[in-house]
Amino acid sequence: MYIDGDVLELDIEMDLEEVKTLQLFIQDRLNYIEEIVLLRSRDGAPSTSALFSLLFWIKRKKPSIKIDFIESMNLNLESYGMMNWITHE
Repeated sequence: MYIDGDVLELDIEMDLEEVKTLQLFIQDRLNYIEEIVLLRSRDGAPSTSALFSLLFWIKRKKPSIKIDFIESMNLNLESYGMMNWITHE
């Protein structure tokens, strides 16, 4: 996790404890974050679905926040293939 101004960069390989820490960190700072970027290595795979759950919660709380993979409705996970989803508003 790295914050540069109003951009928060997250590693896709965060474990559950790191996601819990991130949740506590974001709660007080959500109004100041304008974009979240998901970083991953070539073979990077998510270690927990908790990160995705948190990111979808953030997007719901602050619809104006830019999270590329949520807005494009898919994420290429290299070794696992393409992850797609459908949202219902």
